[in-house]
Amino acid sequence: MKKYIPNMLSLSRIVLAPLVLYLLFINSKALSIFLFIFVILIEITDFFDGYMARKFNLVSDIGKVLDPFADTVLHMTIFLAFFKLGYMPLWMFLISLYRDMLSMFIRIISSIKGFSLAARFSGKLKTASRAFSVVFVLLLNILGYYNIDLPYSSIMYYTFLLVTIITIYSFFDYLTLFKNKK
Repeated sequence: MKKYIPNMLSLSRIVLAPLVLYLLFINSKALSIFLFIFVILIEITDFFDGYMARKFNLVSDIGKVLDPFADTVLHMTIFLAFFKLGYMPLWMFLISLYRDMLSMFIRIISSIKGFSLAARFSGKLKTASRAFSVVFVLLLNILGYYNIDLPYSSIMYYTFLLVTIITIYSFFDYLTLFKNKK
């Protein structure tokens, strides 16, 4: 049973993404606090699936694909909600979405050619920046219920701008790795 835990943790992010999406559109102070804690717990699963896979030698081919896919499903689902709520500009959402689709395409091509692209620091940085931005924006949402006077739009814009820059950098890092392996 233990050998399935890392992949089950990855799958949990996929399964819970629609619930997070639904909860993001309910306007409630209590629910926003719950959602903040809930999303932190979901984001922690990303750390634990990789940690357990490496520590207990449970790394699998399916896990190498499932983990980044689960991250994409979760973060793109939340980013879509952030776009619809007016927190994130469309162009930033689209850059993140297209980056992930192109990166998955590169991984598929690599697999067909008989090699795999290992996780890169830039990819981990991209995922960590997305996780941070999601949690940070949810925290800002909570602060809004307490009428704390902050430039919320500017803070969110620059938070997502940094994530977008990291996202672009990580894509070109993977693209360079792919070109060097061909």
